[in-house]
This record gives sequence, structure tokens and C-alpha cells, in this order.
Amino acid sequence: MKKIILLIFISLFNFSIFGQVDFASNVKKDEALEKQQELIEMKRTVDVGAGFGLDYGGLLGFQITYTPIKYLGVLVSAGYHIVAFGWQIGLKGYILPKTNLKRVRPTVKVMYGSNRAIIVDGASQYNKSYIGFTPGAGIELRFGSKKTHGLNIDLNFPISSPEFKDDYDALKNNPAIEINIPPAPVAFAIGYHFEF
Repeated sequence: MKKIILLIFISLFNFSIFGQVDFASNVKKDEALEKQQELIEMKRTVDVGAGFGLDYGGLLGFQITYTPIKYLGVLVSAGYHIVAFGWQIGLKGYILPKTNLKRVRPTVKVMYGSNRAIIVDGASQYNKSYIGFTPGAGIELRFGSKKTHGLNIDLNFPISSPEFKDDYDALKNNPAIEINIPPAPVAFAIGYHFEF
């Protein structure tokens, strides 16, 4: 934008006032201030989300993560795990710090809680939820100018407990029961989150 020359002539008193206003300079200063504010690092301490998968208690539920330091969070989740109440507690590590400066943050984690279930159609006495460890990895995608909300996408690797293995082997050896879906070696989770 070119400089605008402000000319005011007052002929009655026979004098002139000359001045100039640099609008382009003011706009540049505003843009620089906005960029400077975007570069100020703000740690995200609390993360609340709802979604599907083991990260949310099993099938459908909620998750809260408290991040005391920007590279480590403590997570708790609760939800519905097909046949019973499901839950998880765990630790989440951030490869990139959990701050407003990154839109994409890769994570690794380990959880303990509801990670396997058995459902037998027509024989509900066998239906049961099982507890075990689940390591995993994921990615946090954050949107908006402040990067306070977005998607968490995770890939989990449930470790079957001895109790689950024993019950599953017994069902496999039962001629009256047909196994249609074996335990999956991996499990996906997705949820929508808000950060504070």
C-alpha cells in the first residue's frame, strides 16, 4: 500500500498543513504482533475427549488426560466394553511437546484396563470382559488458530491376560461353540478432544 499524503489547505488564513500516514507500516506491525503471539508456547494441561475404542474404555466412552509436563501425560478412561463397564489407566508420552505450537503430535502409550471380551451368542454365561496391558501409538491432530480441539487416532496392541487365554482355549475346545471372530492382534481408536 502506498503512503497516503494528507494535504489540508486552509485558504482563509493562507497557510498549509502537510502530513503523511503510513498505513502499510501499521498493518505490518499488526501482522508481526499476531505472529509473535502465535509463537508463544502454551502447555496444554488437561485434555478431554469422547470416542470409540480401547482408549475410551472399550467400545464407546470418555477419556481425560492430565499432562503435568509437556512430554508426559496420565490418562484415565471409562466407557462401555460390550458386556460390562470398561476402563483404562495409563501413561502417554509425547514425541513433540503437548503445546499450542504443534498441529500434529505423535504419541506412544501404555494402558492397563479392559482390553479383551468374550461374547457367546445364546450362551451369556460365557460373556465376560478381561483386564490386561495395552501398548500403543497414535497421533493427535489439532485444528483452529489456537489448536485447542481435534482428533486423536490410535493403534493399540492388546496383550491377552492368562485368564482370557484359558477361557478362550476352553471355548475353542468346546464342540458346542463355534468361534466366528478370533481375538484381533490390533485395535483402532478414534476420538474428538478439547484441550485446556
